[in-house]
Amino acid sequence: MTDISAMLPQRIARTIREQRLFEPGDTIIVALSGGADSTALLDLLSRLPGLSPRLVAAHLNHCLRGSESDRDEEFVRSLAARYRIPLECRRVDVKEYSQREQLNLEDAGRRARIAFLDELRHSWQATAVALAHHADDQAETVLMRLLRGAGPGGLAGMSYRNGRGFIRPLLGLSRAELVAYLTERGLTWREDASNRDTTFLRNRIRHELLPMLEGYNPAIRERLAATAAVLSDEHALLNQLTSAIVDQTCAADDDTLACPVSTLSEQPPALRRRFFRLLLERQAGNLNHFSNRHIAALEHLLESSQPNATLNLPQGITAVREYDTLLVRRRTVSEPPSSATAVELEITGAGQYRLPGGATLTLTPVAAPSDVEPLAAGTALFDPDRVPFPWRVRMFRNGDRITPFGMTGSKKVKELFIDAKVPRSKRCAVPLLFCGDTLIWVCGLRTSQLARLDGASTRAIRAVFSEP
Repeated sequence: MTDISAMLPQRIARTIREQRLFEPGDTIIVALSGGADSTALLDLLSRLPGLSPRLVAAHLNHCLRGSESDRDEEFVRSLAARYRIPLECRRVDVKEYSQREQLNLEDAGRRARIAFLDELRHSWQATAVALAHHADDQAETVLMRLLRGAGPGGLAGMSYRNGRGFIRPLLGLSRAELVAYLTERGLTWREDASNRDTTFLRNRIRHELLPMLEGYNPAIRERLAATAAVLSDEHALLNQLTSAIVDQTCAADDDTLACPVSTLSEQPPALRRRFFRLLLERQAGNLNHFSNRHIAALEHLLESSQPNATLNLPQGITAVREYDTLLVRRRTVSEPPSSATAVELEITGAGQYRLPGGATLTLTPVAAPSDVEPLAAGTALFDPDRVPFPWRVRMFRNGDRITPFGMTGSKKVKELFIDAKVPRSKRCAVPLLFCGDTLIWVCGLRTSQLARLDGASTRAIRAVFSEP
């Protein structure tokens, strides 16, 4: 019979090297509940050939089972003492936490554990947090996500390493192998009675659904874990392709990702859905509470005939369609108009002026041209006899109107913006140039008929608007 106590440490060491989970001598936080899985994990990590990590045990007492929870904690303390490693313990009333945050017990316990382990990883400057999930857990996870309607990413199951530095060295082992290892090593563990509570979906899958499926395929656990491994590799590759497209085509600032609608529209549907998920994940930090329904809503926003539309999403994320651009941003508390928006600047004559928002306006006296000359973008000519100084500059406000050059009637500035496809988010940052109460230039966009040069004009002011 194979000596499993000698074989498993070698298998785990090989997995750690192949998956690049950590290097020799690294500090590793070991999530230790006292059950069979985490007890085997601690023992295996303490016996890794050629790696010798610095181990720190971490135990969260959920306070759900009274004295049983306390005895689990005492057992973990004795384990840490036996292996001569530091132990970090914390007590959290998960039931009270679930009620306060309106979460189910399973989700509340998971969030409390993640927060605790995240904190320890940073305080100990650890390379990773080691979790005891194994192949049977992987099979249960795949089925649970399938029942909830997950896509390929969800069906890829758990990874050997996730983005927050949690590692799962035991994913390639079954629970039966871990129990056989513990038995051969003469090690004991604690049994958590709540693991048989079929109130929890995972427990119903473990004790009811999987045994039934084994009637169809005795190797169903191995097959599900193998399928998850294949999907995981393909999911990682497609994510790399999607990330490369996002990096090449989308512009990012502090709270907004801006992507060309044309780039999104030309992607195959499967890649476009990944594109949306990646945008959401980058802005929110995770994909919690985002579902296929939200991805479908983004598809609808992209295909909408409306040039401007807004979609409110979970986690304070807003998607905005502005003509040919899709903006995905984090919502912030509404702020009063900034000083740049509210200020009015007086223009007393020729010279260079710094405008609100960082643009500049340069005014230069010139002779009135005898013929109509083409003007560069951002340049306009005004007859100072028709529109004498002082002038003033302020930003656009709803209701502003102008008599556009070549027309006799007035037009809403908002309509000019729509015609020129100026995004809503940028309209309030467009400077307007006035003479008295008469709007003579929507800077860089349209001049007024009232300030035009004609055959009677003898002099002119050349205005050059330069954006920041």
